[in-house]
Amino acid sequence: MILALGACTAPGPGPGAAPAPSPSLPATSRAAAPVRSGDCDAGVSRDALPEWALAGFNYDGSGTPHVLGDRGDLMAITFQYPPVADPENGTKILWVSRLPVETASPLVIDAVRADGRTAHQELPNGAGPSSVTIPAAGCWELTLTWSGHTDTMRLRFT
Repeated sequence: MILALGACTAPGPGPGAAPAPSPSLPATSRAAAPVRSGDCDAGVSRDALPEWALAGFNYDGSGTPHVLGDRGDLMAITFQYPPVADPENGTKILWVSRLPVETASPLVIDAVRADGRTAHQELPNGAGPSSVTIPAAGCWELTLTWSGHTDTMRLRFT
């Protein structure tokens, strides 16, 4: 069993970190520019997890599907890929912040699917283990906001 509690407190971006994307609007405003479905699987990795994301793991995480946000500040560890769109029970995702979290606040997920459908969820405990309730299958672009930080990523849900 893998257990991770809380967020990482490692320092900011280091060498090789992904460049910061241009600012984005909330998901509900981005519906006019849908996500291209080919983008969803591009960032999925099964390589060893970065050192800053290993809290709670008793191995290097190799084989565990994970996606790093576009800014490199938040990682979604999905344990299965693609995750399941289940609006009632959700799907398990471990969110790991690379940035310091001094005052925990909810992790807010604003999502837009390739066809413009939107979803919103607030995870009251912030980054950490969660049950994400995406309402339907498809390629979703997630705008993730937590403790004064924002990152984006694309995930395919089945």
